[in-house]
Amino acid sequence: IGQMMEKVKPFKHKPKSSYDTPWATTGKTPNRERNIIKSLRLDPNLQEQFNIKLQEKYKNIEQNEVRFEEIKCEDAEYLLVAYGTSARVCMKTLQLARDKGIKVGLLRPITLFPYPYKAIQKLLPQLKGILTVEMSAGQMLEDVRLAVEGKVKVAFHGRMGGQIPIPSDVLKHLEDSFNIK
Repeated sequence: IGQMMEKVKPFKHKPKSSYDTPWATTGKTPNRERNIIKSLRLDPNLQEQFNIKLQEKYKNIEQNEVRFEEIKCEDAEYLLVAYGTSARVCMKTLQLARDKGIKVGLLRPITLFPYPYKAIQKLLPQLKGILTVEMSAGQMLEDVRLAVEGKVKVAFHGRMGGQIPIPSDVLKHLEDSFNIK
């Protein structure tokens, strides 16, 4: 079940890969046994070792799998942080702001875990404020605040219930939140 608001260009079908997938729980290939995944070991020592292995896995993911897009962030004084439909809205907001001479950039997280904390932190020295835009009550807002560590003001613009933010409203919220004249 899905809901669409614009054209979709389907990808060409790629043939099923033949590379080894030892992590897969299903799709048993003839050359390996079934992979039974369990996360509970009754022996505390084994459980601790399993948890250490998971922490190493998560650390590796955090170092190698962070995905995001930066748009016009090179000279940005204000940053919009948004994903999904909200990011599309923010693209127009960015254009409206720049037309008014407000230097705004957009950081669009592609992965929410791992979150692009370092990408936001890298931009902090040049920023006067960050506006997080979401179609929710602010699930990503806390991640932005964690990345910022109180170094710049973070404001929030959210719509819920399937309401889509309007670029001019986002721009007004940005201007009001940071006293931009």
